[in-house]
Amino acid sequence: MRLGLAVALFAGALAAGSAASAASSTPQWRSVPLTGYASRSALMVDGTQATYHRFDATRALSFSVKGPKRLKVLTRLVIPNSREKDSYSVSVVRDGVVVQTRDFDTVPAERAFYVVLDSVRPGVVRRLYIDVPTGRHSYELRAGGLARVDARVFASSSGDAPQAGIAPRGGAPVEVLLSGGKELAYHVLSAVAPIVVDVVGPTTVRVNTRLLFDLGATKRESYAIGVSEAGGHEVLYRIEAGPSTSVLCRDRSDVVPGALRHISMEVGEGSHALVFRLAEPPAGRVALSFNIPRGDVRDAP
Repeated sequence: MRLGLAVALFAGALAAGSAASAASSTPQWRSVPLTGYASRSALMVDGTQATYHRFDATRALSFSVKGPKRLKVLTRLVIPNSREKDSYSVSVVRDGVVVQTRDFDTVPAERAFYVVLDSVRPGVVRRLYIDVPTGRHSYELRAGGLARVDARVFASSSGDAPQAGIAPRGGAPVEVLLSGGKELAYHVLSAVAPIVVDVVGPTTVRVNTRLLFDLGATKRESYAIGVSEAGGHEVLYRIEAGPSTSVLCRDRSDVVPGALRHISMEVGEGSHALVFRLAEPPAGRVALSFNIPRGDVRDAP
């Protein structure tokens, strides 16, 4: 299983839109002004020209950002024409300290090329995300070894990446919840009916979870969701919540949705089939919805 180690469980009643409303929202990404880089690179991507900024191990791409905020970095390795595949790493330095290093495998892009002909080709876009803490921070991006990397840096104006809902494989029962005048589509997970979600990484999968209580329940209860990939090692998430006082089931009066809880997990590069299983309680049911950053739905130029 290639779920990353950077996994977080969040509590709180944050607003969660349905898959339909999330899909209709417009991403609010804006370019981040840079304070230093090696050079500019002009690329044609599907007929559109885009400007990237180059960095390597000795000449960093640098910028300053005020948080809290989420950044998205599009990277393309500069690949010699003699190579059909390659690998590289990118280190993120915040205020002089390395806080993140990502390794990527890549191949030459089929629909992108440099405007100025050269003996190199741009690699397929590989993304990384940076969560900026509160306050103003200075950042540097550095490539490992002899790699040269072209990059574009964007910040989400809302602080979090705009989300797009993703649906699991067919067959999962749907429960429509009513919250603040909105209808929210969730998929029902039970101990006998796991849910499988197909996702292409690298990306962050955010899962909204609500335990379904019997009508009249007042006590908090704990439940556990297991997540695995293709029969691999299962990661167990233990969650506790009480009945919600503001959310209802649209089509049922015998159950009450629990308070909203979140699971957030990083998945690596490539295609993944994530299997979600209700581990505890064995007789319970949980409503889930799945989201990824909208910028990961398709590669940007």
